[in-house]
Amino acid sequence: MSNAFSDKLPIEKPQDCLSRVLSGTTSSFVAGGIIGAITANWGDIPQVLQDKPLPALRRTGAIMGTYGLTFAAVGLAYTGMDCAAETFRGKKDLWNGVFGGGAAGAILGLRLGRLPVGVGAAAALAFTSAIVDTSGGKLKAGELFNDHQTPVRAIYPYPIRPYQADEEE
Repeated sequence: MSNAFSDKLPIEKPQDCLSRVLSGTTSSFVAGGIIGAITANWGDIPQVLQDKPLPALRRTGAIMGTYGLTFAAVGLAYTGMDCAAETFRGKKDLWNGVFGGGAAGAILGLRLGRLPVGVGAAAALAFTSAIVDTSGGKLKAGELFNDHQTPVRAIYPYPIRPYQADEEE
């Protein structure tokens, strides 16, 4: 079932490799920074309660940077390998994402310094990328989870009208 709201969003995916790599790396860095901030705030409570917020702030910034750079490296490896595979193979299919997932998992293994973690992460990310690409980029529950009795809920129940300047007058 198509959602009328999501069909009208003006989201354009970059098509050239440089834009895709920069977009993937930047968004991964931002996501890693947010996760790093959340992670850091779980451990800084004693320092903040002792009226020492500056060391806690420095520690939070360092953790945000570490997480951001790790995520950026994973995003760079995934999108870089995806683009490289697409360029070398001359095809745009799910195998490019599988190669990208493998490269991203390898980066995680290198970052942690453990080969089994790298192999497991590479396999997991390659498998996840293949599933997402197979589903067309939309993971939805299929007939296996549909009981045909639960009504479909509208995510945005209001009609979407394009903006027209003469309506304000």
